[in-house]
Amino acid sequence: MSEAAGTATGPRFSVVVPAYEAESTLGETLDAILAQTFTDWECVVVDDGSTDGTLLIATAYAQRDPRFRVVHQCNQGTAGAYNAGGSSAIGEFVVICSADDILLPEHMSRMSAFIDSERGYDIYSSNGYYWRPGESRTLAYGPDESREIHSLELSDVIRNCFYSVGATYKRELHAIVGGYRPGVYGEDYDFWLRTLATGARHRYLPEPLSLFRVSQSQKSAKLEAVFRSDIRLVSDLRRDFNLSETDLQAVDETIGDREIRIARLHRPSALFGNRLRLAVKRIVSGVLGRSRARRLNSLLKSKVGRGRRSR
Repeated sequence: MSEAAGTATGPRFSVVVPAYEAESTLGETLDAILAQTFTDWECVVVDDGSTDGTLLIATAYAQRDPRFRVVHQCNQGTAGAYNAGGSSAIGEFVVICSADDILLPEHMSRMSAFIDSERGYDIYSSNGYYWRPGESRTLAYGPDESREIHSLELSDVIRNCFYSVGATYKRELHAIVGGYRPGVYGEDYDFWLRTLATGARHRYLPEPLSLFRVSQSQKSAKLEAVFRSDIRLVSDLRRDFNLSETDLQAVDETIGDREIRIARLHRPSALFGNRLRLAVKRIVSGVLGRSRARRLNSLLKSKVGRGRRSR
């Protein structure tokens, strides 16, 4: 397959890799970029103030292949790293890839062909795998979910952010929305919401083209923080943009959904507390006997009741 040309001044794709304390995974991520069957790309690795070997690894790849460039900065968080990479990018399209994720060998080749066949869109995403190294790969969207090319509207993404490892967008979108917002927890979700709210159009390719590394250290593993962030982001979207009735309804539904999910997260602790109380009651009954245990329980309840009434 022939490669489509990039811009007059740059390649077709700029892969932006934000990296912080990523020495254990960065080499594998950059090797996967080197292994692409499509060659018209640059890769901007942003070392976000790492104290481990991240900068040395990134620099070694830049010395090995001039398509790699390294931006080094004091720690500014993921949003700051994405902004540094997006501002430095010179490609026609920006491809996002965390320092622990993998672009499969055909990613850029298939994405380039998809862009050429589906012109007029601003954001292109694909299917991929949730990946537990050495254990399993699970499709982000199973066979019955998304087998056809389609577009997501803003209301769809408000309800659920799409799988975005390797997602590709027109470089000018970065400037249009002012880049990624610092200080928000789900900076990638926020970026997609804001680009779509400004009129950007999305297109989905059902082929799995990337791997999302699953680990407990990731921000996405902290579910309550993710859900609370979702509530904040869609609330901010409602405040900052003139949304349609459909989009406003999606905001309300999303806030309600995330509040329910947060409540559910706390139920296991309540259940554990109930089980602990039952276990204590059994132990006390075994030591004192049922009659004495009941009297002790009544006494404690009366004391607690008086304490509550006295406040």
